[in-house]
Amino acid sequence: MAITRPEPSATPRPLFLYGTLRAMPLLAWALTGDSQKTDAVAPLVKPAELKGYARFSLLGKDYPALIKHNETSIVDGLLLCPQNKSQRRKLDDFEGEAYTVTPVQVAVVGEEGQMVEADIYLWNGERDAVSADCWDLDIFIKERLDDWIELFGGMQLVGDDEDA
Repeated sequence: MAITRPEPSATPRPLFLYGTLRAMPLLAWALTGDSQKTDAVAPLVKPAELKGYARFSLLGKDYPALIKHNETSIVDGLLLCPQNKSQRRKLDDFEGEAYTVTPVQVAVVGEEGQMVEADIYLWNGERDAVSADCWDLDIFIKERLDDWIELFGGMQLVGDDEDA
C-alpha cells in the first residue's frame, strides 16, 4: 500500500472534507469568494474515504461533526489539495474553533491502495451536541445550501493573498 506524503514546500497539507464543504458551490465560495466558480475548484478535489471515524448531525445545526468511531466505520468525502496557504487559512477560518485539525490517512477512491496523509476538522465541541443521526449531504444541499449561499453572498473569507 503506497502512502503519499506532501512534499515539503509552501503547499499546505491536503484536507479531507466530509460535510458542508462537499457542496461545490459552498467550497467555491470559501476558496474564491464566488459560489459560481465551481469549475475553478473542481480540479482540486478527488473522492476519498476515511476509516475509523463517523459523521453525525449536530443538534440544531446544518453541519456535521466527525468523531472517532470503530475501525469498520467509513466516511465518504473529498480529498482537497489546496493550491496555497491562503486557501487553507480560509478553510481553517470557515470551520472555526469547534473543530481541531487532526492528521489522518485517507484512501483515494478509484486508486486502489493509494493512501494520502491529510488533515481533518475533528469535532472538538460538546459531546452532548452530537446527535445519534447520521448527517446527509443531499438533505443539506436540497434544504439548506441556498440559504447558506445567500447568507454568505457578498462576503469573503480572508487569507493572505501573497501566496495566492
